[in-house]
Amino acid sequence: MAWPFMKNLFWGLLVLVQICVHRACFVEESMGLLEFKEFVRSNGDDADHLLPSWVDDSNSECCGWEQVRCNSTTGHVIKLSPQCYPNI
Repeated sequence: MAWPFMKNLFWGLLVLVQICVHRACFVEESMGLLEFKEFVRSNGDDADHLLPSWVDDSNSECCGWEQVRCNSTTGHVIKLSPQCYPNI
């Protein structure tokens, strides 16, 4: 009886680990978004005002940034919605 329980517990933990690993934004993607913000700033727009949640902080999750949508399974950025800001 203990073996099936342990087997199911192992698989459950494995699934949880995979979900947690893919929940975070990928470093390459967050850096790319920050480079885009810097590009907006270099063109004279107030990127800090337009995209205040886009910060280079280890506690900041880019999938939670405004105007960014991520795939809930993979954690990859799949859509940006800058149409709210006509100058971008």
